[in-house]
Amino acid sequence: MKRTLGWIALMLIAGCGNSSRSRVVFHFIGGFNRKFVVERMSFTGDAPLDIDSGVGRGARDSFTLQLPAAEPTVYLIRFQGKISKLPFVYGSGTMDVFFNYTNGQYHFTNSLPSEAWRQFQTGQQAIGRQQRLLDGRPADSVRPRIDSLVHERYTRNFNFADTTTNPGLFLLAFQQVEYGNDYQGLERFITRAGKRFASHRGIQSLVAKTLDYTRIFGSPLHLGDTLPRVALSDTNGHVVTFGAVPGKYTLIDFWSTWCERCLLFSAAEKAAWNKLDTSRLAIISVALDAKRTTWRSLIRHQQYPWPQLIDEQMWAGPVARTLRFDSIPFNFLVGRDGRILGKGIPPDSLFQVLHTFIK
Repeated sequence: MKRTLGWIALMLIAGCGNSSRSRVVFHFIGGFNRKFVVERMSFTGDAPLDIDSGVGRGARDSFTLQLPAAEPTVYLIRFQGKISKLPFVYGSGTMDVFFNYTNGQYHFTNSLPSEAWRQFQTGQQAIGRQQRLLDGRPADSVRPRIDSLVHERYTRNFNFADTTTNPGLFLLAFQQVEYGNDYQGLERFITRAGKRFASHRGIQSLVAKTLDYTRIFGSPLHLGDTLPRVALSDTNGHVVTFGAVPGKYTLIDFWSTWCERCLLFSAAEKAAWNKLDTSRLAIISVALDAKRTTWRSLIRHQQYPWPQLIDEQMWAGPVARTLRFDSIPFNFLVGRDGRILGKGIPPDSLFQVLHTFIK
């Protein structure tokens, strides 16, 4: 999966339930004065939904979490001061979650799926530790072993996702399944899952969205195609329809504030802009970013001399779906006739490519 699929998986780890509620007992060890929040992910593409929260009041504390009884659903517990989140699978009944804030250790009782995921992740982490031990050695001597470990982790996760009979575990493992540009392989994989979990509404939603994804991104725009126009908002909140600028060569790049490689491309753009005839060149930057305030602050700091637009829906928004690219940084170079001359131009080749058309 590329960045887009990662987003789909993130948004789809959840389930739809009825209005009845049941019980999860959370045992918090060593979390004095530390806040935790329990969140359920959304199948609709909305932000994760906070369900419950609490604060540890002693060396040991227990909380009864009121969660909706539903089809098997993945919840996450996030902790103040911790980067990682604790996932667990819940459907109905009573289960216990034990978490030691001091050392990060956790386990479950009365939840075989959650405990199965913990044990599976323990194996994955052991492989990851082996890989990190080799990272500091000369590349030629350890590269085959590192490649073998990476393949082992991927294969274990793929087989886990492709064979588990628990829908919550499938949703957890799906996040880490990588298909790259093999959209046909992804379609076969997700179709198998849809048949395996035919009655699970959440997974059926995931299947539909993933197949929609493969249809869109499996047929990218090609050189010579006319670039479609898209409407987005600018820094002032005004809606602007962008595309090829009449009479000019137009470079349109796609980025995000959290993407370091995107900022490298922006630096190459600035350098090219200062060297080329800008009466014949137009640049438009489009951010796929949910944080408008951060975006506006960064572009004010960078003082880009060309238009800046934003699609806050990111991979579910009109830009990615209309222009059919599946990773960032990305760009199109469009000719004066509106047809695509180049795409995915790397930063170290940008000036040379532009100079070919703009002397």
